Amino acid sequence: MSYVRSGFTVFVILSLLLCWTSQAAAAEDISASKYEELLRRLNAQETRIAEQDKKIAELQADRKESTAEQDKKIAEQNKKITELKSVELTPQQKQDFVKAYEKVKAQAEDKPVLPKWLTDLDWFTDLRLRYHYETWNGSTARDVNKGRFRLRVGAKKTWFDKQLEAGFRLASGSSNDPSSTNQSFDTNFGEKDVWIDRAYAKYKPKAIKGLELVGGKMANPLVHSNVVWDSDVNPEGVWAVYKCPIEPIQPFAGVAYFQSDENSSSVDGNLLAYQAGVIVHLNEDTKWTTAGTWYDWQHYEVTFDRAGGNTMAGGRLSAEEFDVINVTTKLKTKIGKVPVSFWGDWAYNTKNALNDGTDEAWGVGVKLGQNKKKGDLSAKYKYAYIEANASPGAFNDSDFGHSNSKGHQIGLAYNLADFMTAGVNVFYTEPVSGSMSFDSRFLAMFDIIFKW
Repeated sequence: MSYVRSGFTVFVILSLLLCWTSQAAAAEDISASKYEELLRRLNAQETRIAEQDKKIAELQADRKESTAEQDKKIAEQNKKITELKSVELTPQQKQDFVKAYEKVKAQAEDKPVLPKWLTDLDWFTDLRLRYHYETWNGSTARDVNKGRFRLRVGAKKTWFDKQLEAGFRLASGSSNDPSSTNQSFDTNFGEKDVWIDRAYAKYKPKAIKGLELVGGKMANPLVHSNVVWDSDVNPEGVWAVYKCPIEPIQPFAGVAYFQSDENSSSVDGNLLAYQAGVIVHLNEDTKWTTAGTWYDWQHYEVTFDRAGGNTMAGGRLSAEEFDVINVTTKLKTKIGKVPVSFWGDWAYNTKNALNDGTDEAWGVGVKLGQNKKKGDLSAKYKYAYIEANASPGAFNDSDFGHSNSKGHQIGLAYNLADFMTAGVNVFYTEPVSGSMSFDSRFLAMFDIIFKW
């Protein structure tokens, strides 16, 4: 038994020695592995330090070079300053210098200082020079040759982060005709009149996006074409419109109260206009606008100033009333890079007392190109058919011949410079009905327009 115990003890001791020997070997292997990894990292760190030292040396060299260059420039400047200081002005030169200084000082003191409210006005001006040739064929065939000009000057100002705007525009004109600001070369070089063409205030509150309120004599705010409204007509009264601030489909509705005539001893002439429509933003370059409008002209048959092709009898307009329904559509897009616009318009007088089929008007048109900068070219075409009593003739296209006219218009315009455009417009029209003093009319207008 003692022999077995002794053997077992020896076995245990040998086992412990073997285990300790194995652990020591493993530890030695691990230590060697860690040493090699540490050595590799130290070598890599040494390489990086060497590279950084190289870059630092390069930067120091560049800095020394830059500093030397700057020192050289400073030395040259100091040399020039020293040379200038050493220059002695002659008495005459000193006297001339004092005179020049006094002159500049006096000019600065005499220069008027404009008040702030005047300096931040947004001014705009345009001048159009025109040669006008017109001829009629018929029982009273005749030709007209005349020079004309149009001058318009205006300004506007905004307040409250551009929510409130007020503006005015002055314009030339041979008379108070609302459909023309042309002034003919006439009256033996006599002085020419200047008229108040616009005077308005506009409010667009940011608290109610899409709302616009306008009062005064304003640019025509309605969606329209020149089948019903000449571009020179600026109605007088108040206008309110709301455009829903949503896209791509943007509905809108507006109402206007315009006063066409005031007569303290008789009835006043008024216009109530109601319009509703939609603007469809098809894409970034394409917008389609369609609107329906109801015009309720009150007492216009007796307060009118010019017939403009409307039928007359006994000092009154024979249609008696003008309750006009009007539908206008406009499409603006691009074909390639060329801006293109199309429009169509239809109007019908629902209260024509004559009931003689002279109560409808329509027109279509297209324009290619634009005129914004030097080299821009545009071309346009229009056909219109306007019966005598479709709408008040005094306010539609005067160049076309107002109401009771049908025919064509072709126009071209080219920008000779950003501020100067040359153009030509040609009209060929005929009367729609009735006994007229002519069978056809040809009109050509050659324009040079300056804007600044």
